[in-house]
Amino acid sequence: MKKSTIIYCLILTGLFVRCSNFKDKTEVSNDDALKAANLALKPVYDGIYRVEGDSVVIPSFEIEVELSPKAEAKIEKDKESIIVSASFSGIPIDPNSPNMQEWAEGGIAGKEIELMGQRVARFENIKVKRSILDSIIGKDLELLINVYSGRRTNPDNLLDCGILSEKMAKVQNKKFVLKAKLIYGE
Repeated sequence: MKKSTIIYCLILTGLFVRCSNFKDKTEVSNDDALKAANLALKPVYDGIYRVEGDSVVIPSFEIEVELSPKAEAKIEKDKESIIVSASFSGIPIDPNSPNMQEWAEGGIAGKEIELMGQRVARFENIKVKRSILDSIIGKDLELLINVYSGRRTNPDNLLDCGILSEKMAKVQNKKFVLKAKLIYGE
């Protein structure tokens, strides 16, 4: 075989190997892209909620309770807890809906978090049936946060705390601070 033919064959072999390596890298890249797409956020409902089957997940958010010095001392001394209560509501499209009475009494969804020794409540993984969201005007749930003492050592609420009343679109993935003081003695 001539030297030029051998060089030509080596060049072709090199190009073939290089092209097949490039192709393999492209395929790996495509596989990585598919994996990334599968790991991406699940479908979003109305730009706010994540869809999981026939439910939607309300976005997470945090509420920090900032106590006055006297309230902090009283809560610590009495080994009292703090309850952060979240209620979710909406206006039904059909006011004669069978859900209307239930919603009027307890809202669409709710969750309470009891704090002992800490002052931040993280609300996450709260689910609502998608059919419920489909039956309210605007799909943007109203959130109401109330804070009160846990009544472990005193039958009455000890705290006078601000509230948070806001649409979920403005609350999602954020942290809010609510200030509290003692009802009596401050």
